Amino acid sequence: MFSLLIFRLGYIQIVQGDQFESELEASSSEQQARIDAPRGLMYDRNGNIVVDNELALSLTYTNKQSVSTEERLEIAEALVDLISIETKENETLDDKIDKRTKQDYWIATHPEKAKNLVTDEERAQAEENDENENEIYNLQLSRISEKQLSSLDSELKKVYIWGQMVSGYYDTPYRIKKDLSRNEAHQISERLDSLPGVNILRDAERQYLYEDAFPDYFGNIGSIPREQLDKYLAKGYARTDEVGTSFLEKQYETDLRGKKGTVTNGNTTNGRRGNDLVLSIDMALQQQVDTIVQEEVNSMSGSFINNPNAYIVMMKPDTGEILAAVGHQNQLGITSNSYAMGSTVKPATVMTGLETEAVTPQTTIIDRPLELPSTEPISSVYNMGPVNYYDAIVQSSNIYMSYVAMNMAGYNPGTGQSWSNTTYKKAFDTFRYYYSQFGLGAKTGIDLPTESTGITGPVNYPGRLLYLSFGQFDTYTPMQLAQYVSTVANDGYRMKPRLVKEIRQPNPDKQQLGAVKKQYEPHIMNKLDINNNYIDMVQEAMRGVVNQSRGSAYSEFNGAEYAAAGKTGTAEVSVQQDGSGDSIDGINQAFISYAPYDNPEVTAAVVVPGLYESSNVAKVIGRRALDAYFNLKENPQAPVPEENQEENAATGE
Repeated sequence: MFSLLIFRLGYIQIVQGDQFESELEASSSEQQARIDAPRGLMYDRNGNIVVDNELALSLTYTNKQSVSTEERLEIAEALVDLISIETKENETLDDKIDKRTKQDYWIATHPEKAKNLVTDEERAQAEENDENENEIYNLQLSRISEKQLSSLDSELKKVYIWGQMVSGYYDTPYRIKKDLSRNEAHQISERLDSLPGVNILRDAERQYLYEDAFPDYFGNIGSIPREQLDKYLAKGYARTDEVGTSFLEKQYETDLRGKKGTVTNGNTTNGRRGNDLVLSIDMALQQQVDTIVQEEVNSMSGSFINNPNAYIVMMKPDTGEILAAVGHQNQLGITSNSYAMGSTVKPATVMTGLETEAVTPQTTIIDRPLELPSTEPISSVYNMGPVNYYDAIVQSSNIYMSYVAMNMAGYNPGTGQSWSNTTYKKAFDTFRYYYSQFGLGAKTGIDLPTESTGITGPVNYPGRLLYLSFGQFDTYTPMQLAQYVSTVANDGYRMKPRLVKEIRQPNPDKQQLGAVKKQYEPHIMNKLDINNNYIDMVQEAMRGVVNQSRGSAYSEFNGAEYAAAGKTGTAEVSVQQDGSGDSIDGINQAFISYAPYDNPEVTAAVVVPGLYESSNVAKVIGRRALDAYFNLKENPQAPVPEENQEENAATGE
């Protein structure tokens, strides 16, 4: 057996040795590089490009363990004169550098002083604990003074570049700067031989063409977060790949990601752009509604307790497609900030009361101030006298809603009866059960990574049940309010809101949409557990809000060329004033609407929080937004490129 083994080894080495050696050389010489592919584009519902790609050049550095600290510092010093470092508005270069980077740079550039920060005894103790390097390093970090760090102020640009160079993984290119200017690229290219590890990468820069009108929900792209690195590597990503880090870019990362090309021994395999998204947003409508909100808010800027703010969401009630979503100061607040919405919740309260038989269609309540034990006095805007469910919605009666709540809890005011803990808490649960079916206090299901469900107040006082019934207790997001009114308009069917309608294959001619890869069908989340007759009755009352002379939105909608329905809302709130920290009594103004009444095709939910006093601003925004929708329906327009908008603003056109 031993002789056979020697014979076999000799045969492999002598007879087949040349063959194996040539195969090894061939495989060693076969080098493969991967070429980044651009991400998919985004279009609005009418086929207008809203997110594009632009060719860009990126400066990269490949860090290697064999490179000395001195060599890296020399490269960083050379790059200081070759590139500029951009900062955001109100941001300094110092803001872009974290403290740890400064500490590490100080240690790298002051090795002897850094060494003297640790005593010989401490080094010996660290060696005994088998934690020599880490323990000594942590001691050095803790003993670097602020004065020593401030000595770096004159070379912050070099500190930043060096910090970027050492941020990447070993043997992997890391982007130091994206979107090099032509001059920067030329200067670096001429010096690449003297800058080992430095290279220029052909890249694609994301262009958000309408980020002024729709600033946040497109999302952003960036480096893979360290805590998610393993997940992305398992999916075939490289460490240096950029991925969607927020909102639509993140939500649809798998679809938007391009397929990389390869270069193997000079042979190129072409990659392809990622799949394209067709959004539900009508960008022309989005721009017009954004302008409306700005004009109305700016006209009354002194009426806000803090910074002026307003939101509006417009939606197709039968599909859940979002047509426009504007946040004056903070678009993200549409899904993340919640507010007391006031009387806009009264249609849900009336339907809940009718369904639970707390009231009947024939129930009449005398609208006059209520004074109950352990509860602040409750009244409507004025004493309305006898009101039924219809009057209570049209004229906005707080007292009627309070009686719905009291009847549901089995409490009869004025009789000396005490509240039952069991029944009033059960009434809270009942209200919230029905409210959640409209989307109030529940996740809307919008196709974004995160959303708020609002704030649910504590149920430790029975009087708060009454405030819940007319919208001054729990808080909801503008998106929840939009889903709520859409559910009413859609005859009780709650639709999942969507920002993306379709996923399309990339077309080489980006002015033309590619073939449909996936089309999102309207998704019914639930049907209201409420009698259809009650839904019809409340819809009719909401039509009265804007069409009856005593309706709370009649003056704003008088003369409209379309039949609408709606509900106003005013919530009394306490707002903490910026700067002073004082609590100021204020108002949230809200308005919900839909049109045409007989066949709803658009809904609008408006929220204007933090006003000093009540106003009609929410109703005006709602009316003007619906006007814009129907005007565009009759006279379609393309969105105006933002550079043209800036030119028009500069010339006063």
